[in-house]
Amino acid sequence: MTLWNNMNQLLGNIGRDLLEPASYIPYGILMGGFFILLCILWSRGRSQVDKAVLQKKKWILFLCIVYSTVLLNLALLSREPGSRQGIELGLFATWGNTMTSHAYFIENILMFLPFGMLFPLAFHKLQKLQVCLMVGLLSSLFLEFLQLLTQRGFCQLDDVVTNTFGTVLGWCIYKISRLKS
Repeated sequence: MTLWNNMNQLLGNIGRDLLEPASYIPYGILMGGFFILLCILWSRGRSQVDKAVLQKKKWILFLCIVYSTVLLNLALLSREPGSRQGIELGLFATWGNTMTSHAYFIENILMFLPFGMLFPLAFHKLQKLQVCLMVGLLSSLFLEFLQLLTQRGFCQLDDVVTNTFGTVLGWCIYKISRLKS
């Protein structure tokens, strides 16, 4: 196969695979809407300062909730308990030899890009690369542990590495966008 055909196949696989997380967006919007409702109820009787801070951040937090809901559905809830077992500690073992395995590897990076972009906007402490990286790493480890515990996904070192790399790339995008504004 030519390089062009390989890239075309890889992008086609990634495009098809993105349809699944897109199907969870309505659930995320529902959860985000519930959050907005709670914000409205919580802000009643609060000081103007509290209301202003909440008003400023509530849509970023809404997007964080939509993203987190999609992520949890994709990584855990969309799979049957006990359907996947095992631990893979080999580094780059999931890269494989096929365009499908390459797509999965790249998708794990893409899966945490929003984490690195949105969460620093929502949480001041995550604006530091080290903190964002650590929280992204711990979140990925937590997901992998839950997958192992519930057997709803393979526990893979590659997933932790690629998710963390995605967090860092997302943080870089966040940082570049902040420099321009």
